[in-house]
Amino acid sequence: MSIGHALKFIHSFEADQELRKECNSCKSFPELLELLKSRDIYFTPQEFEEAINGLLVKCQSYEQADYVNEIMMWFKMFMIERSN
Repeated sequence: MSIGHALKFIHSFEADQELRKECNSCKSFPELLELLKSRDIYFTPQEFEEAINGLLVKCQSYEQADYVNEIMMWFKMFMIERSN
């Protein structure tokens, strides 16, 4: 578990359409975590938030920050809505 894995997920989520499809098809947050673990990109929600904060500091434009925030909101909504 590490912030590095969270960063890997964020970059992979952005670039890999298949990963996005697989993530969105998960029925629960634990299922999402299992999917990520199977891809060797397991991390905790706290590590994800730290990775997001680090990326936001590095953003050079509002558009970049908006995109990072969109990924953060997707993850948080997934945690809340599919936490069962």
